Amino acid sequence: MSATDQVLFLIAVLGILILVGIVYSFALPTPSHRYKAQSPYFARYFLVCIWVGYVSLCLPALNYPLISAIMVMPCILLAMYMIFMTLLRRYGCALSQRHVIAIALHVIISTAAYIWLFIMENPFRLKDWLLSLSAAIPLILSWRLIIRQSDDTTGDKLNLSTVALTLLILVLGMPVYFIFFSDSTVTNPYIAFVIIFILTLCFMLGFVSSLMQTLFTKLLTQVYIDALTGTKNRHYLYKEAPDQLAHCRRHKQPFALVACDIDHFKHVNDNYGHPAGDEVLKQFAHKLDQNLRAGDVLIRMGGEEFLALLPNCDLGQANILANRLCQGVRDARMNVDGTVITLTASFGVSSVNKDECIFDGIKKADKALYSAKTSGRDQVKQVSV
Repeated sequence: MSATDQVLFLIAVLGILILVGIVYSFALPTPSHRYKAQSPYFARYFLVCIWVGYVSLCLPALNYPLISAIMVMPCILLAMYMIFMTLLRRYGCALSQRHVIAIALHVIISTAAYIWLFIMENPFRLKDWLLSLSAAIPLILSWRLIIRQSDDTTGDKLNLSTVALTLLILVLGMPVYFIFFSDSTVTNPYIAFVIIFILTLCFMLGFVSSLMQTLFTKLLTQVYIDALTGTKNRHYLYKEAPDQLAHCRRHKQPFALVACDIDHFKHVNDNYGHPAGDEVLKQFAHKLDQNLRAGDVLIRMGGEEFLALLPNCDLGQANILANRLCQGVRDARMNVDGTVITLTASFGVSSVNKDECIFDGIKKADKALYSAKTSGRDQVKQVSV
């Protein structure tokens, strides 16, 4: 196989990898966020630009040095900026018009300077330095963006590593390249192929991993949310509440619970209809949530019954909070389609002792709630420790 055939073979292999990446990107789920949904488009633009950039780097070996000089700088720069844009959209951020103009000027001026240095027969290899330093600018922007916006997921770490590795190659690898390989049009395509192949593969893996982890986290969050009231649901109780209790115990903090049930809620449904009852439940949950502390969690147990998890809260503090909630519900006016509906609710308070699990505490809170119901409702009962 001749040297020309080998270069064409490398171009074809990289092209197949790029094509696979583009096709696979269409199979990825699309985020609902306006800007995040655009990230796959810029990822595809990166793949196209990096392949065309590689073809441009190979053109001197195919005896087309002038075309290479015209194409290589804009293609490589656009590919690096497409990495930045992919990450920017991935984090849901927009680019200002001022930044768009700055990027366009950077590409135009760098391309013009590169072509001029080529015409001047590249004194002191300045065009090679110009290419590497110009490509480093969008990579530095990408690195700063990941540091600032990262969710510390595996995909973000892989993207950060990819950007850092590429920067390292540009800063430390270029001097070695200039000394040993820059005058060889035979070895250049092979070196560029290895670098671009690794960069493309790592970027694709990082982007896909980051996107999938974000969507998985969002899906997991939705699984824990009650569709009607927006509070947490029983899935959250079974999966996350035991971990909250364990966290408090590790830090030697108390843990309390408040069970709550709307009094005579059936009358609301019977008198105003189930849609009105749903709206009352929403407003009721919102009222409770407003009066809880920042770290507390409100869970809809089912129907009109709710449970508040109170980390770092002892029995006395929980009792005070429950009385405040009870008074808040009593004073609230639920406005449903112009009709004002008033409610009362009963509350049961308990704490979780050292030898108990979270469900033992819930049983005690339910027992206290039952006591509040049978004692006349619209009140708070505290279980005996």
